[in-house]
Formats: sequence, C-alpha cells, structure tokens
Amino acid sequence: MANQSTIDRLCGMRLSAMAHAYADQDSMPGVEAMTFDERLAQVVDAEWDSRRTNKRDRLLRQARLSCPEARVADVRWDPDRKLDRPLVMELSNCTWVSDRRNVVITGATGSGKTWIACALAAAACESFHTTRYVRMPQLMDELVVSRDEEWAKAKRRLEKVELLVIDDFMLEPLKGREARELLELVEARYRRGSLILCSQYGPSGWHERIGEGALADAVIDRKCEASHLRSNAKSYVMRSPGRRARPGRSNAPANFA
Repeated sequence: MANQSTIDRLCGMRLSAMAHAYADQDSMPGVEAMTFDERLAQVVDAEWDSRRTNKRDRLLRQARLSCPEARVADVRWDPDRKLDRPLVMELSNCTWVSDRRNVVITGATGSGKTWIACALAAAACESFHTTRYVRMPQLMDELVVSRDEEWAKAKRRLEKVELLVIDDFMLEPLKGREARELLELVEARYRRGSLILCSQYGPSGWHERIGEGALADAVIDRKCEASHLRSNAKSYVMRSPGRRARPGRSNAPANFA
C-alpha cells in the first residue's frame, strides 16, 4: 500500500508525476508480481515522460509561432503541389539545427512559407531546441526603436536561441540603422545557432534590399559563407563547410502548407 508520507515528500520535491504513479500502483493489475526494480522504474519513467512533455510544451509556447498548429506530419503531399518530400522530411529530423546550419524558404505570397517554417520550428521544439519566431518588421522595431533594459534582454534571447525563424525577410528595403542592427544580430549568432528565413526573394535579391554595400556583403556572407546553397530550388539548405548536398533534388517550386 502506498505510503502517504512518501507521496507528500515526492510532491514536496516537485516530483508530482512520480508521486501519482506511486499512488496508482496500488490499483495496477499484477503489481504484486512486480519486483522492486520494476516498480521503481515505472514511477521514474512516469516522472521522466512528464518532464519531457512539459519541456516540449514550454518550448512551443516560448517559440511564439504564428501557426502553432503546423506540423510536418500534416503536410499534404498532393502531386500537383510538387513538394520536395525527401528534403522536408530530412529537415524535420532537425540535425541541421544541431549542426548550426540555416534554411531559406522562398515563394510568392500565399505559397505557405510561414506554415512550413512553423512546422519545422515545431519539430525543433519537439527535439528540445530553443526556438523563436519573429517577423522582420517586428524584429526591426525591437532592434532599432527600443533601447531600454527589456530591449537588451530580448536582444540577448534572440542571439542565444538555438533556432531563430525570421518571417517576411527582406519584404521591405532596410532603412537607417536597420542594416547595421541586422548585421550585429547575425554576427552574434554566426556559427552559434540556426536560422530559418522566409522570403519572397532568394539570397541573390537581398543585396539591393539591405543596401549599404559593405554591410549587405557582411550580412549575406554570415549566412552563406562556406556553405553550399541549393539555389536551383525554392527551399534551400545552407550547409556547413565540408558537407556536400545530396544529389537528385527536385527543381520544382516549394508550395508548402
């Protein structure tokens, strides 16, 4: 029979899932035949699973995804959509986040760039990577307009998060200090974290919209330097030095979502 004092102590140590599992063992069929190690493993597993679930949920909330329901498992693979399924599935395993590589998703308005970016970001959260979604106009407001203590904390979080998703990237040309602030953010994240960039323009079209030639060169170099950029498709993977792109990718537009 479960000891109430033990249950109370487990709850006091914030091991509530373990406490509930321990209490539930009284009503489990066949519990009498279980060894001590088996019963201990059962309550430890309950706590482990609970903590992992809570962590995933917390990471998803903190990511602030604009499409929180998006999941790679829900992508429609209709033939007329011509999705590069092997590439999407490869990205969903999130090894590219661990390797600090970047992804660029391009397409016209309404093609589903944001949805697939959020689906990949959700996969990153479910793999326990810290993630944050932000739109480019909002990002520029945070970096350029604000200058208080909260701004400094927010900027540090953007620099340190493992995966940063920037939507509507280069939708509008940068103005004033925006190019320099963007460079500082990219420089701080260089080889320390991954990016998903959603844009109506490919990397070749960013230079003019960033402006200030030297700054534009620096920003683009930090995203593309020593990387293999699959520029013949609508979804690109920027690969780390020494990695080769997998052959046989489709050249079809990536109308995601």
